[in-house]
Amino acid sequence: AAVAVAQVATAATSYTVGAPDGLWDMHTDYAEWVAARTFHPGDNITFTYSRELHDVVEVGKAGYDACSSANNVSAFRSGNDVVALTAVGTRYFLCGLTGHCVSGMKIRIDVVAASTGPVAAPPTTSAGGNVVAGLGALVVTQALLGSISVCFSFRWIACSD
Repeated sequence: AAVAVAQVATAATSYTVGAPDGLWDMHTDYAEWVAARTFHPGDNITFTYSRELHDVVEVGKAGYDACSSANNVSAFRSGNDVVALTAVGTRYFLCGLTGHCVSGMKIRIDVVAASTGPVAAPPTTSAGGNVVAGLGALVVTQALLGSISVCFSFRWIACSD
């Protein structure tokens, strides 16, 4: 019997840095904000701020630790900057205006691999002999002219005939 397994990719999430209680400003506790979130490749972070008061500079770890934007990776100044988190790793951002970073206006984003989800219970066999497991499963068997299986799942499903 043939077995088919399908995995649906996790949808990307967009985050506004500091939201819902703050934005990219000198009043938000970014360590607390980051601690409440998990970032994955494909997610986006948006920095929303007043262009006259702030900017966003991506730096390496040394620049982050020293609050220095001298050797930046990139700089943003639109006031509504969207940054794609494309790969696993750590990204460092700070405000490049004098005194802002040392006052706490910096953020470290750890991008981690997406989990494969919870471990599912062993598959169970239906009356028609099909193996069915996962959440949100739809299985159709014994059509009018023979035995067919149609499988759909939000996580995973195994079917055999």
